[in-house]
Amino acid sequence: MRHTPLSLVSILCLSCVWLAGCAHPSGGSATVSGSATVLPAKTEPPAATPVAVSAPIMAAPAPVAPPPVLPPVTIHLAGDSTVSNYPPTTVQEGWGMELGQFFNDKVTVDNQAMGGANVQSFHASGNWRRIIAALKPGDYVLIQFGANDSGTAHGPVYPPEFIATLGQMAEEIQARQATPIFVTPSAFYQWTADGREDNARLAPYAAACYTAGTANHVLVVDLNARGVEWLNAIGRAATAPYYLPTRTGAPDKAHFVKAGATQMAKLVAEEIKRINSPLAVYVK
Repeated sequence: MRHTPLSLVSILCLSCVWLAGCAHPSGGSATVSGSATVLPAKTEPPAATPVAVSAPIMAAPAPVAPPPVLPPVTIHLAGDSTVSNYPPTTVQEGWGMELGQFFNDKVTVDNQAMGGANVQSFHASGNWRRIIAALKPGDYVLIQFGANDSGTAHGPVYPPEFIATLGQMAEEIQARQATPIFVTPSAFYQWTADGREDNARLAPYAAACYTAGTANHVLVVDLNARGVEWLNAIGRAATAPYYLPTRTGAPDKAHFVKAGATQMAKLVAEEIKRINSPLAVYVK
């Protein structure tokens, strides 16, 4: 059998047809080559390269500081019979006997108050010398006078001398790196005709405590003002059982039984907080 040679044109045409069957557009459409259907290879997107994700670096929490450890302190009391200790054979109490319950167990109360004392006689006494000898840096001395200073049985000590003696006591305390606090005199159980507490006798000595405090940079616990407020708020009849009964059964004007001593001590502790004394951190 003879084969007829293909012309150049025929070869070129057949080549075009063959190339068209092999090629396909990038869109992936099917193409037909002769009688067979050829599916293009599916183009897959390149796999994503995994990226390591680190957890955010958090700053370590600051260590929690332990609560401050309060050093032990002693509160020394310089005062008169409204503050002093009494034996268990009597119902009479001074507020110094009840003060400790309003403070935490870091506090020791040294009650050197003495009956019949005014500010000058106490300053000259062995009790004052004992306080000064026992003082440690950081201790406190609460000083309350005025009841006897304002009277005639154990006085008087007039306000200018009263202020000067308080100043001397403060200097001696501060020289020992301890802290004085002046306490105004506890209110008397005395009443005006209209049923109000009569503070006329003690008011000048309460004011003198503030004058001495300003002059000597000493804080003042105003027991007098708080006591007057308490007496007026509750009234004459209700407050009578807080004061020591006399032989006639009437309340003594100045002295307390346990309930009255406790109330005065409570007012002192509350005042220490109110005036923002550093001693307040020890108050319950």
